[in-house]
Amino acid sequence: MQGVPITAVPNQAFSIVLNNNAFDIELRTTNGVISASITINGFDTIDNIRCAAGAPLIPSQYEEAGNFMFLTMNGQLPVYTQFNITQTLVYFTSAELAAYRTPPAPPITASYFNPIAPLPLRFQPVGY
Repeated sequence: MQGVPITAVPNQAFSIVLNNNAFDIELRTTNGVISASITINGFDTIDNIRCAAGAPLIPSQYEEAGNFMFLTMNGQLPVYTQFNITQTLVYFTSAELAAYRTPPAPPITASYFNPIAPLPLRFQPVGY
């Protein structure tokens, strides 16, 4: 996880190179909500997505270049007046994202159950 330098101004645009990818990021304030537009290596990836705390900004099909997320105190919506005070923008590499994801649970099949095992008391029929 790496912090991305942002300033406490309502509308800003900046470029940053992370993991050999050039990101052009534009943050705008509209009706008290922060929206973001991101271009990766000259390719327009997202345009005016609403930013929320703890939610990835880039859709999953483009995450191989990494992803950005706002971290805020108490899960509040990002507000530009709190940038670098209680709210930060962070970047996660694709390896960090893969380590963060948990593999799906295996499906439950009949082989998980023992047919001769005793039933718990709450499932035993009367007189069993």
